[in-house]
Amino acid sequence: MENIKMLAIFGVSMISFVIGAQNLVNNGDAESGIENWSANQVEIITENPNSGKSCFRKLSSVNDILSNKAIPIDTTKVYTLSGSFRSTDNNVVDLFFGLYPFDEKEQPISAEQVNAIPETETEISAACKPEDTIIKIKDGSKWKISDKVDLIAFNVDNSGEYKDIPNRSLAGIVVKAENKNNMWELTLDKACGVAFPAGTKIRQHKYGNYFIYPIIQTQFDTKDWKDLSAEIEGVAKTGVPGKQFWHGTKYVKIGILACGGAICFDNIKLEEKK
Repeated sequence: MENIKMLAIFGVSMISFVIGAQNLVNNGDAESGIENWSANQVEIITENPNSGKSCFRKLSSVNDILSNKAIPIDTTKVYTLSGSFRSTDNNVVDLFFGLYPFDEKEQPISAEQVNAIPETETEISAACKPEDTIIKIKDGSKWKISDKVDLIAFNVDNSGEYKDIPNRSLAGIVVKAENKNNMWELTLDKACGVAFPAGTKIRQHKYGNYFIYPIIQTQFDTKDWKDLSAEIEGVAKTGVPGKQFWHGTKYVKIGILACGGAICFDNIKLEEKK
């Protein structure tokens, strides 16, 4: 009887271990060929894999690599992203390794849709038409305009909860915010392309990081395999942090951006931390 109990405990422990080690990335090790990846972005090679018989090599014609299958995630959980990388030429690489976020309908979430600037909420003081390049607003005193990164988000939630993001009702780029006789105006680089009535609530948004990348390796040039890993935890109310899920994220895909040289990668994993 004691032996049976021990076997039962051992079995439960083994099941927990297997579940805890589950990789959510389909074919992250290239052992199933090109499955879950694009032949326009990577190729399968058998020369010097990190493990198994194969690994991936980035095609020289691209910088961006995106896995095909969307992975459902629970943003209340902590996830570990990991992979192995090596350089395959004499050029240094700026390497960004992370996750592309998608909403509940598997629509991509881009940085400008969630990169809201706090305390810039106001409203338009006159109706805007698609051909307008100047948008009249009630108060632009908190709008600090940078170089070609600022946009207007329409129909925003001004409660502080950012319930509107990811917000896809955007116009811009905003090139200037100025007060003209107590009437604020936002000047755009082109026609806004949208129509909204006076009183519509707006907010300043900005372009930002390409995707969620908790792992950044600048000047990467190692010819030996290097293991990289990072944890992603929690949801950002707004903004585009590298180690939190962006607001509205329900699915992700693996993203790799490698600029400046050639790389191979292997053993790509996304695991829920138990």
